[in-house]
Amino acid sequence: MVKPLYGVMIAGVAALLSAGLPLYAHAAGSSSSDTTDTPSPTATQSSSSAYDQALSKINAGDYAGAIPLLKQSLAQDPNSADALNELGFSLRKTGNLQDSLVAYQKALALNPSHIDANEYLGELYLAMKRPDLAQKQLDVLAKLCPSGCEQRSDLQEQLAAFKS
Repeated sequence: MVKPLYGVMIAGVAALLSAGLPLYAHAAGSSSSDTTDTPSPTATQSSSSAYDQALSKINAGDYAGAIPLLKQSLAQDPNSADALNELGFSLRKTGNLQDSLVAYQKALALNPSHIDANEYLGELYLAMKRPDLAQKQLDVLAKLCPSGCEQRSDLQEQLAAFKS
């Protein structure tokens, strides 16, 4: 009787672990302005209806409209690093930099390896005129993506543009 229960437990743990991985990504534009961020076509979405609706609004550039939906999604799942990342993104896009910072920090506290949250936090630091802190996020991305990744390249380009 113990063996079948063990198998169910393993399957449940595997499902929980897979649910904690980043489920959605933005591909930031290559210009110094990040207004061209668009969702990654290969990313999967959360099963949350409010989250899905928020992502649709983000895709349409309606960041203010996405914020209440993301807050609704977080009320259902306060430990969603993805929803926190998207909230930080939307808050940053609407100019609410301080609340954006809090959302990114919470996302990274839940998942320090969240590549998008690390990139976007670096972009936020650039918006806050803190290239020193943006460089630290770039250093984190260098460790997370030693062979390179789009997020690392995008932040590196934006940091270089900021400095020039």
